[in-house]
Amino acid sequence: MSKTMKQLDSKTRRLLHDPAARRAWVKYQIHMQGRSMAAVADEAGVNRQTLYQAFQRTYPRMEKVIADAVGVEPAVLWPERYDEHGLPLYRMGRPKRSRLKKGTTKCKPSSTPIGRNVESRVDG
Repeated sequence: MSKTMKQLDSKTRRLLHDPAARRAWVKYQIHMQGRSMAAVADEAGVNRQTLYQAFQRTYPRMEKVIADAVGVEPAVLWPERYDEHGLPLYRMGRPKRSRLKKGTTKCKPSSTPIGRNVESRVDG
């Protein structure tokens, strides 16, 4: 694979907007190199299933691995996930919780225990 990125024609760019067609195109491009997605995952040091997650959800690290294997930028393969500068639009990870003010709690503690570990029950 050359160090320069491939230039894609307008037909291929339109094709990449469909997720199913994108996946098939990527697999075809890798197959044309005589490799498989499993081989690409092994080279990256990740599980094959981890690599496939990039087709289902935003995963910038795996998107980069796949794009490098094909020879294009991640923003070309997933234009809906990147801005005009090639930076990911969505942040990975768990969303941060809003900070609570000091002295407040999320919910008021209950005076009656709830759960299986209650030793005595009140029969009504």
